[in-house]
Amino acid sequence: MDFDNDGKPDVLTGSYSPGELYLFRQQADGQFAAGEILKDSKGSPIKQTAAVPFSVDWDGDGDLDLLVGNIQGKVFLIPNEGTREKPAFGQAQPLLPSGKLMVSGDAGPCVTDWDGDGKPDLLVGAGDGSVSWFRNIGEKGAPKLDAPVILLKLPEGSIRAKICVTDWNGDGRMDLLVGDFASSSGANTEYHGWVWLYLRKAANVAQGSTPSP
Repeated sequence: MDFDNDGKPDVLTGSYSPGELYLFRQQADGQFAAGEILKDSKGSPIKQTAAVPFSVDWDGDGDLDLLVGNIQGKVFLIPNEGTREKPAFGQAQPLLPSGKLMVSGDAGPCVTDWDGDGKPDLLVGAGDGSVSWFRNIGEKGAPKLDAPVILLKLPEGSIRAKICVTDWNGDGRMDLLVGDFASSSGANTEYHGWVWLYLRKAANVAQGSTPSP
């Protein structure tokens, strides 16, 4: 993701508590500068507890806005009221289709045109291991989200789904990479985080494969 439009990919990440967003800019030598905390136009750090950010031109005005998921399962839009090179982020606005919480905790947003209609849709990973699709039924430049459709749920015991959309096998259809967290208690406590590959077989359908560590 080229955050500052300088032709080099940068890294944007969230944090747990108090939940600031950190931008790591790639430098000319390929290394990344120290992380800088993103702030709004008033100079206050942008934050949500257990923040998971995604940067996208949500409103179609040519700059990058922020979508940020939090531990409650909500996703907030933080509009860029400046430019691509000099962002000025406004107040957080909750995205609440049907007036309900987005997902069951620990929201991880990702934006893609999932149904191929030319408009950005919202996919959200959740604390219960599910991935939901919120179709954009609005007009170009004025997104409006429909009620969620659950695309998949990770195997039992896998939680905190975080997603990436990509054409993994080059067949022209968008697939899903889904990261998880899992733990087991008892005599031997075990923790792991796997990445699951779900190859898309047909429109709006994802089918799972074995996990990749």
